[in-house]
Amino acid sequence: MSGNAVQSAGTRLFISTTALCTTEVQFKALAWTEVEEIQDIGAFGETFEKVTYKTLGDGAVHKKKGTVDHGSATLKLARVPTGAGQTAIRAAAKNRKAAYNIKIEFDDAPDTGTPTTIYMRAYVMSYTTEIGGNDKVIEASVGLEIDAEPIEVAAHAP
Repeated sequence: MSGNAVQSAGTRLFISTTALCTTEVQFKALAWTEVEEIQDIGAFGETFEKVTYKTLGDGAVHKKKGTVDHGSATLKLARVPTGAGQTAIRAAAKNRKAAYNIKIEFDDAPDTGTPTTIYMRAYVMSYTTEIGGNDKVIEASVGLEIDAEPIEVAAHAP
């Protein structure tokens, strides 16, 4: 029996405005610009702080879950400085005050349906250039810090 694993190829990432979006409906209403030539999106997701305390009675360390960090991701791009998406993400990296809306779409849409989509708000923390050696393209790395719980919408048929 084959699983429902989805390959990474075909995944796309988009950036939009700094408008505060907290619902799927708000995210869907935005105009999106695709960030070109993404090679790798990296890992992201929730991590909780570990809270510990020690009690005298049993001489043990007890643990709880503390505050949540919604994570970060590092994008690797083939650098295309004139591309509309890379221009937008470079400009976002220069904005010290605002988080941007990010959309990731998998390549898993059923026939005429919609793909799995992840919406999130993130600060674009960096845009760096890596020239590398021979037999490489010039790359860029983009650091994202996710500022709120992402919203994942499963792929579905029309």
